[in-house]
Amino acid sequence: MARAEGQFLPSIEPDTALRPLDTADDLRGWEAVGRLDTGTGFCTATLIAPDLVLTAAHCLFDQEATRRPDSALSFNAGLRNGRAVAQRSVRQSILHPDYTYGSPEELSRIRSDMALLQLDRAIPEQTIRPLATRGSVETGDHVQVVSYGAEREEFASLEDDCEVLADDPGVLVLSCSVVQGSSGSPVMVDRDGQMNVVSVVSATADWRDDPVALSAELQGQLVVLLDLLDRSNAQFVRSLPQVRSLSGANDGRESSGARFVRP
Repeated sequence: MARAEGQFLPSIEPDTALRPLDTADDLRGWEAVGRLDTGTGFCTATLIAPDLVLTAAHCLFDQEATRRPDSALSFNAGLRNGRAVAQRSVRQSILHPDYTYGSPEELSRIRSDMALLQLDRAIPEQTIRPLATRGSVETGDHVQVVSYGAEREEFASLEDDCEVLADDPGVLVLSCSVVQGSSGSPVMVDRDGQMNVVSVVSATADWRDDPVALSAELQGQLVVLLDLLDRSNAQFVRSLPQVRSLSGANDGRESSGARFVRP
């Protein structure tokens, strides 16, 4: 596999197979994909649970390799021509534990290039239905990618017939057209009429003299992120201070039963 490009995807010529989702009808069903604004740029991200968003880990770093604060991140689900179906701030972000920004071990870096963002408030499912994250693909399968990107940052675009050209362990080589801003885009496959996210766009490379997209497979990796998130939330619960009951008839007992509930 050829050397992957840097952490910020370079612009390449747009593919005519890209279909703009710039009307309400075109966007319908894809509202879970949104633009992740980082303060100085943007990536693409996907709602996979009412309060959880999936994106590429490198999107959480600036060009000086400094981790962006969660307070700088904003998820704009279904953004179209300046209006989002839902907009949320980020309460916390979780990087894959194997990810090291700028690591020279490129395949290892791409394989772990994923992050979870917990939103400050859940997005009701009646507003946006999260995309499922089940299944896997093999070489020769066809996938779909919804992404934002340079010169099309105001609306998402759909490429619905990418091919999986190769599958290095944990890394897919795709014929999809991606540009700067497409990092974190969901790579999806249709299983029994339901779209399932199987991978996250990470980088570009030259492969057999053609530009390709490289993506991190979720199978076996997303569960690691979810476990880290659960541990983080459990730690938050343990750190809550004890609170005194303020009921009308104070019986003198203190209560430490406060529970963290996802927003």
